[in-house]
Amino acid sequence: MTRRYRSVQRQPRSRRGIACLGWITALIWVLVALVAAYLFVLRPSLSRTVGEQAVQRLNIDGTQSGAGVLPTLVTALPSGEVRISEQEINAYLLAHAGLLAPIDQATVRLVSGGLEVDIRAFGLDGTARMGVALQNGRVIALNPRLDGPLGRLVSLGDLLAPIEQRLNELLEAQGRRITDLRIEPGELIVTVTDT
Repeated sequence: MTRRYRSVQRQPRSRRGIACLGWITALIWVLVALVAAYLFVLRPSLSRTVGEQAVQRLNIDGTQSGAGVLPTLVTALPSGEVRISEQEINAYLLAHAGLLAPIDQATVRLVSGGLEVDIRAFGLDGTARMGVALQNGRVIALNPRLDGPLGRLVSLGDLLAPIEQRLNELLEAQGRRITDLRIEPGELIVTVTDT
């Protein structure tokens, strides 16, 4: 048996094919760089800016007294244990909807150990989920995350950072301290003491 081998001649690649491959590779790298810039620079910056604007709107609500919603809320907290239902929270959010811009709608659900908020903002929907806790006498959000299309636009952790900071500054400035904070189904329980 004899084997016949065909000689296979390699065809030289055309320059056009090599150039096209180079452009596709460059385009992929540009897209990767744009996505990385959005995820690590633009998204956190946008989220923090929205949070800072929310703090400004909540600090000064345009009333004659100039006292904002957030300082008024902190001042209004009585010493001792306070129980706030999710119906009261949702009614308050509805009454002050103008201050929540760019949030068009927000509905809070208090579930065991945390809260869920259905949000509509920037024409997108999302569900925020987080726990709350005390750390070194400061109120913090635990594992905040924002699901849905809105979560791709805004990072909840970066958005909440300025709000947490301002809330804790107001508590300290007014000589108040939250000593217990827990969420039970349908109810937020806060214990406040004067320092």
